[in-house]
Amino acid sequence: MAKKIFLLVTSLFIVVTVVFYNHQFKPFQGKDKTKETVTTTSSTEKKETVKLPGKVDDWNLVLVNDATEIKEEPKELKALPDGHEVDSRIYTDYLNLTEAAKNEEIDLVIISSYRSVEEQRGVVATEIAQYESQGHTHEEATDLAMKYVTVPGHSEHHTGLALDVLDTTWYNDGHLLEEEFGATKVGKWLAENVCHYGFVIRYEKGKEKITGINYEPWHIRYVGKENAEYMYNNHLALEEYIDQLKK
Repeated sequence: MAKKIFLLVTSLFIVVTVVFYNHQFKPFQGKDKTKETVTTTSSTEKKETVKLPGKVDDWNLVLVNDATEIKEEPKELKALPDGHEVDSRIYTDYLNLTEAAKNEEIDLVIISSYRSVEEQRGVVATEIAQYESQGHTHEEATDLAMKYVTVPGHSEHHTGLALDVLDTTWYNDGHLLEEEFGATKVGKWLAENVCHYGFVIRYEKGKEKITGINYEPWHIRYVGKENAEYMYNNHLALEEYIDQLKK
């Protein structure tokens, strides 16, 4: 009899202990979980804002493309040592780029720099004539020419901020503005280093639908050092960068 009473008391003690434990600790565990959820949600809602280096109306970010005609041609041009003219504000940075190239035993040669709207009309006419001389109709020749040349008034060369550059070895071997230049040692060096001097490869491979221009590894465009490095690091065409600045 005493043994039964002992077992009954022991069982009651265990039940009371369990009920007491659940009452004391479960609510606190629930509160902790709720707190953790709120903390996690709060940290998720915080969005890091990235400050872009440029402003959409900066002089070095002027956009000229198939859809946007140049509003005003540069007023102050300066001739580089070889006679090619550029906007005077990029003169020093381009010379610094050429010096850096020389340190890598690269001798850059300019094929084209500033070109007026009137000169662009002459370029287009010449390209069309060349294709016509190969037997193409005028319509076919125009279509072929416009794959690489732009409508007068819509060329970046009107800005004085763009240059077509090759190296003397490539040029002296009889090569001109060809996509294969991008795969050469010099083409790769330009792609990786022009941003340090304020330039970008304006028409990159894979960006044709955005820029409206085929890949041109020789065409460098001045946008300013901070803008250039941001665009290079984030793999942005000028159109994409300006879209970000507008947001």
